[in-house]
This record gives sequence, structure tokens and C-alpha cells, in this order.
Amino acid sequence: MIGIAVAASAIALAAGCGGSSNPAPADMSMAADMTLIINGCPSYPDPVAKAGDNIGGDTYNSYAKGFFAMWCTRCHSTTATNRQGAPAGYNWDDEASVRAHLAMIRNAVGVQNFMPFTPPNPACDERRRLVRWIDAAAP
Repeated sequence: MIGIAVAASAIALAAGCGGSSNPAPADMSMAADMTLIINGCPSYPDPVAKAGDNIGGDTYNSYAKGFFAMWCTRCHSTTATNRQGAPAGYNWDDEASVRAHLAMIRNAVGVQNFMPFTPPNPACDERRRLVRWIDAAAP
């Protein structure tokens, strides 16, 4: 019975990291290494970096700004005409707004993995990279 659960979790992990579509946020499973998988990607409730860590040169301008432009600003933007329910003031094309909401963004993208609500969605490694950038004090 345990073997079946482990195999099912491994299949769910492998299938979910393509970044193509996310099921409802309640869809969770446990991989063999005890990593919580939510919506097909690992959840990172614990820090994956700390301030001062070498994160490959990722900064707001060199990485995070592009991540937000690719995956988030279709709803979270100062210029979005159809925000799909994104609250006013949660604009990820505005660096100050991003920095004011880093903990919430980290939770939505890297812990609960429910953003974006609709495809296209970032791949699991891109979610982790954004979490790493935030955990490294968002340089």
C-alpha cells in the first residue's frame, strides 16, 4: 500500500512540473522524500536562501522583474484593464508594490502555489527561483 502511494506521488510530481496548468489549490500529495507537493510543485514553507547567499546574480532587475512580467502582470498591473479580481494596489509592474508584498507573493507562488490562477503558469524551478530571490532579501 505504501508503495502505491509513493509511486502515485512520484507520478504527480513529475507530471506537475511542466508549468502548463494547475489544479485547484486543495490538490496536495506527499512525495517519497516528504516534500509537500501542491498543485504539482514542491511547497517551500521554509527558507531556501538567506540574505547574502550567492543566488547566481538574480536581482529585481535581472530576474524578478521579468518573472512578474511573464507570469503576473496580466492581472497585477497598473495598466491591466481586466484584473481578473486582483486587488487594486497589488501591481507587480511597480517595484515598490512588489517589495511591499514580498511575504504574500512568496506564499502565493512558492508555498501554496496557487498563483497565477489560470494558465500559463511558471514551471516548478521558476517558482523556486523566485522564492530563493525573496528569501535572499530580494536584492
